[in-house]
Amino acid sequence: MLEKIEQVFVHYSQFPDRVYQDYLDSFSFKQINNKFHYASVKQSQKWLKIHEEFSPARQDESCIQAYSLCFDKTAEILAKDSSSLNLIGLGCGGGEKDKLLLSHISHIFSTEKPLTYYPVDVSLSLAIISAQKVRGSFANVAVAPFVCDLLQSNDLISLINARGTSQKNIITFFGMIPNFYPDEILPILTNFLERGDLLLFSANLAPGFDYLQGIQTVLPQYDNELTKEWLITVLLDAGVEREDGNIEFEIEADSHNPEFQRIAAYFSLKRDVNFKLEERLIDWKKGERIRLFFSYRYTTPKIQAILKSYGIDILGYWEAASQEEGVYLCQKV
Repeated sequence: MLEKIEQVFVHYSQFPDRVYQDYLDSFSFKQINNKFHYASVKQSQKWLKIHEEFSPARQDESCIQAYSLCFDKTAEILAKDSSSLNLIGLGCGGGEKDKLLLSHISHIFSTEKPLTYYPVDVSLSLAIISAQKVRGSFANVAVAPFVCDLLQSNDLISLINARGTSQKNIITFFGMIPNFYPDEILPILTNFLERGDLLLFSANLAPGFDYLQGIQTVLPQYDNELTKEWLITVLLDAGVEREDGNIEFEIEADSHNPEFQRIAAYFSLKRDVNFKLEERLIDWKKGERIRLFFSYRYTTPKIQAILKSYGIDILGYWEAASQEEGVYLCQKV
């Protein structure tokens, strides 16, 4: 009977009252919180389809090789440590990369050196998908999925650490860092890390020597019908109509960190839009723009510089031949 039940831990950041307040604020402030693009099974499936179609990690053999080299180096480091292990997949998505990592380090963990996998995501659907994917491939791995909002979960690491003793944490953050303001997410990642822990993350990069031209090159990975259909879902579900506006993509600078550029998607209103969410009136005017999404593009030197400012050292990095994605193995200084 137990195989018919999935025990999931839900952090208070994703309790219904808090989630709904975040939802209302997204529409009131005309900036949709990224987490509401993954809230339903329908949205998660649309995102997985986009990932399959456009992600270099799914389409580019050299990108897959970059992950494999990173994971081999991780296994080399872990082999020198006798501690039991936690693999904490922050923003685990569909769990493919965490599963690949486990295949590279599976010879390291055992009954004497157990490993627990914590797939963590804002989406219940994706957390369960990742949990079941890993459990189906690694019977000797304990799995405990968590649902949380990372920006409101500074205490999550203490909750996980309290479940065991003498453990080394391997924290993965694949494909996530571009979708957060650097000044918001990096302090949280720093808080998650203790000396000796490992941080593995990937970032979307701007290929070539010209930063802005590189971002322009990858814009079609975002400005396409699959992505537009995914992004508009949150509006349609709230009662907005397709004919109310158009989705437009652009490259914009970060006002707080002007050295960083990001790709942003806006819903540009062609007419006035009024609707109610519970008792809150949402009143949008023709010509206004609703920000649906943003994704930063980095370069490895930019990543090295900003991580150093937060006391995180890069032990090694690997880039796809296209230079569109990089994988980084890090530790706290």
